[in-house]
Amino acid sequence: MEAFLGIGPVAWLTLGGMVLLILGTFDRGRAAVPVLSTAWAAAGMLLGGYLAWAFPEPRSGFFGMLWGGGVYALLAAGGAGIGALGLAFLRRALSPSLQGWEAFPLTLLLLAALVSLSSANHLLLSVVALETVSLGAYVLVALSWADRYAPEAAVKYFLLSAVGFAFLLFGLSYLYGLTGSLYLHHLRPMRWAAWASHPLFALAMGMIGIGLLFKLSVFPFHWWAPDVYGGATPGGAGLVVALGKLNAVFLGGQLLHAVEVPGPWLVGVAGLAAVSSLLGNLLALRQSSLQRMLGYSSVAHGGYILLALLSGPEGRLQAWAYALVYGFTSVLAFGLLSLRNDPLEYKSLRGLGYAEPGYAIALAASFASLSGLPPLIGFFAKYGVFAAAFRAGYLWPGIFALLGALIGYFAYWRPISWLYQPGEALTVRRRGLAVGTVLLLIFGVVPALLWGWMDYLYGIAGFFLPRP
Repeated sequence: MEAFLGIGPVAWLTLGGMVLLILGTFDRGRAAVPVLSTAWAAAGMLLGGYLAWAFPEPRSGFFGMLWGGGVYALLAAGGAGIGALGLAFLRRALSPSLQGWEAFPLTLLLLAALVSLSSANHLLLSVVALETVSLGAYVLVALSWADRYAPEAAVKYFLLSAVGFAFLLFGLSYLYGLTGSLYLHHLRPMRWAAWASHPLFALAMGMIGIGLLFKLSVFPFHWWAPDVYGGATPGGAGLVVALGKLNAVFLGGQLLHAVEVPGPWLVGVAGLAAVSSLLGNLLALRQSSLQRMLGYSSVAHGGYILLALLSGPEGRLQAWAYALVYGFTSVLAFGLLSLRNDPLEYKSLRGLGYAEPGYAIALAASFASLSGLPPLIGFFAKYGVFAAAFRAGYLWPGIFALLGALIGYFAYWRPISWLYQPGEALTVRRRGLAVGTVLLLIFGVVPALLWGWMDYLYGIAGFFLPRP
């Protein structure tokens, strides 16, 4: 029974998505779907946190295909919490007639797939969960047809993401052909040094790498991200960014834990991560649209995450933690920018610091956290990533990525300066601003508790154990 309790968040979020999808078909129940969806996701976060505390040692279930409890339940709690905050902001994208209400139960189902991916022990389950999250993200991008950019962004996202998924699927199929197993715990004890010179192993790793670089929006497969994230429906853009990064980092972390990749290959990929962090931040400086700026900065954050993934067991822990922190702060930043259906320009922020001081503090705190300003949580996340990279021996990639992070300060502090320039301010709806800011500040002041708990559960799950 404990194995089924461990995967409670998956069942909870799936049940919520199905129940609310049925409830929304009735006129009287449709108006309650947004609020109930947000509350349901928040309850999923609490459930995941409780199960991580009650069952610190992971349990295997469903024929060994899925882990539950421990660090997997904590990851589920983080994903559900990000989803709850994103759903609170997503309400702004709805028309007065509640057109597009289906996005709320759909997001619960996406979160269930994301939770399944984070705890999957089977490649087929991972692939299904990965693409389930992507398919729902296409809908969130084009949620508002009143936005002239959203349909084009959704089509680009669909086509280019399908290409990346095709590479990933072919690579995983070759990996299965070499090993004869789809279970990740069967792959870990294999003697990968014997396969290092095999051309099919190189082909499999290359195609899997291309697929993951697409999903992470890392150079040189980054060019879709600014158009998609910059043109997405403002209320749903933050969720799309967060789910996309979490999607890739969960799968990448599990694969790199199971498969031993030759060191020289990892060094080459670390170089791509460093270039991505530099290029993303440099191009973010040149943007006039706030969403496109955040789209280019997501390229840089993808580089940080990739660098951590390559840095051994400690780095993969930091990559998961960084992805959760980035997901939370990006949902908050994109949500605060969803003041109208069209993406905002920098000049739209003029005067808001004086007219709406609460809003200005919330937006400034979210940008400051994304830039890595201490003592906010974004600083501790970046510190963990770079510390793991330097300890793993990636000196020059780490230095170039750190240079990119310093350039990122200019990109993120430009919109903060616009908040306090004189001008006519937009009308701001205050609902949900205080909660997000308080959470950001609390988690930034006491991050050691979260990191320590995750580190403890990560160790119990066996991620620090050497290869057999």
